[in-house]
Amino acid sequence: MEPRIPVEWLHSELPLRAQIIAVVGCVLLFLSVLELVRRRRLMEEYSILWMVVSIGTAILAAWSGLLLFITRLMGAQSANSVIFFFAILFLMGLVLHLTVRVSGLAERNKDLAQEVALLSRRLEELEGPR
Repeated sequence: MEPRIPVEWLHSELPLRAQIIAVVGCVLLFLSVLELVRRRRLMEEYSILWMVVSIGTAILAAWSGLLLFITRLMGAQSANSVIFFFAILFLMGLVLHLTVRVSGLAERNKDLAQEVALLSRRLEELEGPR
């Protein structure tokens, strides 16, 4: 028996108000990222990621047919579940990346603390007793 396509998939689109709000939110996110980079509060490495996310989300919001096509392709029941799926994947990837960065920084911090301790001891040896 061949699976049937739900009728709402054939005629459903995102409401215009939701599309406008999503696109405006994406534009605000994009502009916020640019401002954070300009003020040197966000590294370019991360700004590219956030710009791609804001542009991709704006495209999906403006072109609801693409979102519905992806929903059908994945076999999901609703476009909302696809949006949340990709949002969770994005957040998991971001957390993993930041965890790797923090682990590297913790290791570097430990190495620097050990080096400072060795240099401090050497300085004490060179200065002699007080």
